[in-house]
Amino acid sequence: MSFLYRCRAAALLALLPAAGHVPAQTLSDPALEALYVAERPAELQRAAQQRLAAQPDDAQAVLALALAAMDRNDAALRREALDRARGCADRQPKAQPCLYAHGVLLGVQAMSEGLMAAARSAGTVRETLAAAHALDPAWYPARSALVEFYAVAPGMMGGSLAKAGEFARGAPRSEQAAALQARVQMADKKTTEALPALQALLPVADPALRGDVLQWGTQAGLMLVNDGQAAKAQPWFERLMRAHPDESAGPYGLSRVKGELGDWAAALSLLEQAGKLRGAERWPIAYRQGLAQLKLGQTDAARASLQRFVDAGKGQKSSLEDAKKRLAELAK
Repeated sequence: MSFLYRCRAAALLALLPAAGHVPAQTLSDPALEALYVAERPAELQRAAQQRLAAQPDDAQAVLALALAAMDRNDAALRREALDRARGCADRQPKAQPCLYAHGVLLGVQAMSEGLMAAARSAGTVRETLAAAHALDPAWYPARSALVEFYAVAPGMMGGSLAKAGEFARGAPRSEQAAALQARVQMADKKTTEALPALQALLPVADPALRGDVLQWGTQAGLMLVNDGQAAKAQPWFERLMRAHPDESAGPYGLSRVKGELGDWAAALSLLEQAGKLRGAERWPIAYRQGLAQLKLGQTDAARASLQRFVDAGKGQKSSLEDAKKRLAELAK
């Protein structure tokens, strides 16, 4: 699970041996697991809060609330989930779901508050995730979160590509090791080497590992697009669309590729497709539609798209400012 970048967390319990294994569950509670797998975070939140009202140290409910908070990217809910996870971890130091939820949520919360907060919390994040991992080194989420921490955190905060690589290579299953090592390559600015390895893992069945592969591959692809290497990202997004046609990341990413290559009509069509698929809310689709429509000379449509993006108030600050600037220019 990628705790610094992801809105939607991936966690699982009781990872089984590779030979003849059943795909691991995110939550061991069937009712909570069903809501998580179906990507119904609002219902998952309600179910978790109801259970925590009856039993504050229900570790499965603590983890469920953490997952819902990150999936919904709600700051107030994240703080509530963090308080629950911290308390549970303090009272149950061997409750792996609570330790994991505490470390992940603290990392996300600290990053949202800026560099100083991240620096103050880095040691606690690392120690908490390490404690969760030590309880069962075969538990994939804790290993994934540790790799992410060591790969992303600056050296002064305890980051280390060597450490990240060590945890990646030590994964108990070859597909886990391959995905985690690709994540380390991304952190080492070897994106073009990481992407083919992630692409080969797209058919993986394990839901938590699949979540990492989809996220990291899409992140790598968009990094290439932003670096002016859109053509190198195109195979990933095309393969993603074939392997997971219900995911918005494929057509959204391919729309970015097409736009960079100058095919704005195709880019706009792909954005419309992405907007109807799972996870569409994670992408600035209205903003990108506005840019494509401007390129195609569709001024009125562009104005409506950009206004819709600004009114929603979600997205990167730079994108929101750019949208407002373009709207002001269109109003002249």
